[in-house]
Amino acid sequence: MRAQKLGAVGRGLGLLADTWTLLILQRAALGVCRYAGWRDTLNISDATLSARLRSLVDAGLLQTRPYREGGRERREYALTERGADVWKLLITTWHWEKSWVPREVPLPDIVHRACGAPAGVLTCCAACGERVGPRDTTVHRTPGTPGLEQLARQHPRRTRGRLPDDPMSLLPGAMEIIGDRWGATVLGAALTGLRSFSGIADALAISPEVLSDRLRRFVELGVLARTGDGSYRLTEKGIASFPIFACLVDWSLRWHAGIDGSPVDLTIRHRACGAVLQVRLVCDRCGAAFDRGSVSPVQPS
Repeated sequence: MRAQKLGAVGRGLGLLADTWTLLILQRAALGVCRYAGWRDTLNISDATLSARLRSLVDAGLLQTRPYREGGRERREYALTERGADVWKLLITTWHWEKSWVPREVPLPDIVHRACGAPAGVLTCCAACGERVGPRDTTVHRTPGTPGLEQLARQHPRRTRGRLPDDPMSLLPGAMEIIGDRWGATVLGAALTGLRSFSGIADALAISPEVLSDRLRRFVELGVLARTGDGSYRLTEKGIASFPIFACLVDWSLRWHAGIDGSPVDLTIRHRACGAVLQVRLVCDRCGAAFDRGSVSPVQPS
């Protein structure tokens, strides 16, 4: 039997829900464009870096361009429009880690260049401008679209390995929930209202061993809590991760829906206005919308 086309969100998960991929894109957004820049700042192996860069070029998130050094022609990498559009996912991931994961050395502030202030990030509906969270939305899974079991077959889970030591890349909490495709998917299931072990397992076609591991890790992280009847509920920390999930879905639908036959497999809809959620990120200081040129996760020098 011929394999079904992955849905748009499944494709987005298969591509972005990977620690090294996200860290490479983060550094590209901060100006890294050459192989040695990623290798030296991330302490990533040559084999892993080469594989991720090749995957990102093949997926259209990075493009190569030639440059000359020492009389030799070499290649460097630049974000494409598709790759640069991951900035919302990167910013919400950074903001969640800074807000909810204790660390000895705090992450740098997110700075809104328009008002010059260290800023918090508010997640809003682009259609009506209102703030949104998981309680303000409904999630619809399109019947008949391939599930995560199809993703697992087409994109075998990759080992994360040792995280970099530098504070820019050490995002241990966020990478538990977005740096692994099964973790991101289990969190998404919880955010859509699934609570029981069997309900999550059936919806995701995930093995009991993998699901038990992710649920255990999420309880230890404080994203989920066990209830008296043995089910799981989102904590405030877990609810606060909604923008990460929403940005992943938003990006996936924008860049993969209908491309190469990929169906719309999942949508988030804003209850108040009825629109399919397109995420707008807003500065909590001045109320203006962010764009990728006006915000950075690093305090400008």
